[in-house]
Amino acid sequence: MADDVAPCTASGYLDPSYWDERFGKEEHYEWFKDYSHFRHLLAPLLSPSLSVLEVGCGNSRLGEELLREGVTGGVTCIDLSPVAVQRMRDRLAEQGTSGVDVVVADMLDLPFESDSFDLVIEKGTMDVLFVDSGDPWNPNPTTVDNVTKMLEATLPSSIF
Repeated sequence: MADDVAPCTASGYLDPSYWDERFGKEEHYEWFKDYSHFRHLLAPLLSPSLSVLEVGCGNSRLGEELLREGVTGGVTCIDLSPVAVQRMRDRLAEQGTSGVDVVVADMLDLPFESDSFDLVIEKGTMDVLFVDSGDPWNPNPTTVDNVTKMLEATLPSSIF
């Protein structure tokens, strides 16, 4: 990724306008790696009836890859950035891809009932919760509370 889209300081990742600006510039970016690098880990967990939540989808193609793997129980991709969500919706529509629900949502205030998803995938999104928490190995109580809120959308038997 080009340096011109990185924030000036780590706390810049906490600013929603940073993400809107970034996703306005990028067509596609996979945080860490694309699905092909994680397929050997995820494929054994997938089944057609699985309901999947991707947290912080940005402009990733993971939702589409999950459909190709046969997940038809529901793939929901969320992002805080309305720009990212609209661009993903547009891309899916251009491809004629249905079956991926793309929603503007804050991972700390999910618009879903508790226990809604069998599998939750995040590829670095939660890192932003630790930007201002000091030591990531001993996070402050607010950070712990925020992570707990994020996990409430999963089923007791789900995988995160």
